[in-house]
Amino acid sequence: MEGEFLVTVGSKCRVNHGDEEPTIGFFKGYSAMGTETAMVFELPDGTLRFINLAQIIYVDVLEDAPKGFSKKKEPGSVYYG
Repeated sequence: MEGEFLVTVGSKCRVNHGDEEPTIGFFKGYSAMGTETAMVFELPDGTLRFINLAQIIYVDVLEDAPKGFSKKKEPGSVYYG
């Protein structure tokens, strides 16, 4: 395998982030959460879940985002004011 690997906006993922059940949802992007960075997922019921990057044990990509679904963004594009 070669190249850069990214979780792209619109991908369906399973995220293990600790003791509770893994989160399954669609990746929406990155966000600031206090002074930390979080990955944001939309759950099947429409809830947005912010998961602190430091809590994430693993991310499984279950389905890639549909072609042309997401706009190209630079990785790590979360900025603090």
